[in-house]
Amino acid sequence: MSVRVVLIDSGVNVTHPHIRELGEVHPAYAVDPSGALSEGLEQQDALGHGTAAAAAILDLAPGTELHSIQVFRDQPVCPFGVVIEAIERALDLEPGLINLSLGTTQQAWRDELEAPIARAVSAGVTILSPAAHGGLPSLPGCLTGVTGVLMDAGLERGAPELRESGSTELWYASPHPRELPNLPQTANLAGVSMACANLTGFLASQALAQA
Repeated sequence: MSVRVVLIDSGVNVTHPHIRELGEVHPAYAVDPSGALSEGLEQQDALGHGTAAAAAILDLAPGTELHSIQVFRDQPVCPFGVVIEAIERALDLEPGLINLSLGTTQQAWRDELEAPIARAVSAGVTILSPAAHGGLPSLPGCLTGVTGVLMDAGLERGAPELRESGSTELWYASPHPRELPNLPQTANLAGVSMACANLTGFLASQALAQA
C-alpha cells in the first residue's frame, strides 16, 4: 500500500537522474503563462527547488506516490490566490499529506484559507508549511489545522522533533536536502522550505510503515 503526497512548489523535472533513481513523480497541474493552473501542462522546474524537495521526500520515504502541482515558473513568487487554488486541487487528489514549502506573512489571507484548511482537517489530510518567515508568522503554517514547520540545522534529515512552542507544538526539521556526491552541503539548497520537505518525507515513511 502506498501513501499519496502532493507537492506544491516550482514543479518537478521528472527526467532528472535524482528523481529517476528514487521513484516516480506524477505532474498534476502547472501554472501557465497567464498565471492560471492548468492540467496536462509539462512542468519545467526552472528553479530546481521542487525537484530537490521531491528528491528529499522520495529519499526518506521510498514508495511514496508523489504528485506535483507547479505554482512557480521562473521566480519563487506567485499570487497567493494561486496557492490557495493549488491547495484545493491538491485536496481533490485525496492525498494523505500536502507539502507546501512556501507561505505568506500577509495576514489578510487568513479568511481565504479557512475553507481549504477545514476541508483538509475534515478529510484527515495533513498540510505541512513553514510556521514563520523572517521572524514573522507565516500563513498557512502558523494556523490551527496546519502542521507548522521550523528548521534546526543540528537535526538529522530523518529525525525531526516535535517541540512545545508557547501554547502550541511545532515540528523542527533539518533544513538540508539529501547529500549528493561532489556537492558540498553549503553549496546546495537549504532553508525552512527544505525542512518542510524533510518532515513530509519522515511522516510519509511513518505512514508507509504502518500501512
